[in-house]
Amino acid sequence: MTRIPTNLEAWLAAVPVRKVEALRDAEGRTVLLRPKFTSPALHWLQRLLPRPTFRVRLDAVGGSLWELCDGQRSVGAVFAELRARHGQEAEPVEERAGRFLHQLLQGGFLELRRNG
Repeated sequence: MTRIPTNLEAWLAAVPVRKVEALRDAEGRTVLLRPKFTSPALHWLQRLLPRPTFRVRLDAVGGSLWELCDGQRSVGAVFAELRARHGQEAEPVEERAGRFLHQLLQGGFLELRRNG
């Protein structure tokens, strides 16, 4: 699935899958590592850069969301688990996490697969 579903049922059933590496910084926060060039034609140039990746540091809720996007859980299950883990801090989950998932998808950090 390459496009973001336009209806709620398909969106909640879709499965987010990570496309980039991540690590933990000294403070224990999740840091996403996205290559500066994603075109295969420019991979040779990337190897020459002193810092070949963009680093995106996530807050606690964003780090949990990233961890939950394991290719097994649906978007709906990710939302439910975020609510269970973070309670009021994550609310409104559907709006906040949905917007963040959308940004991660558009930025090439995640892709969506159909459930099943």
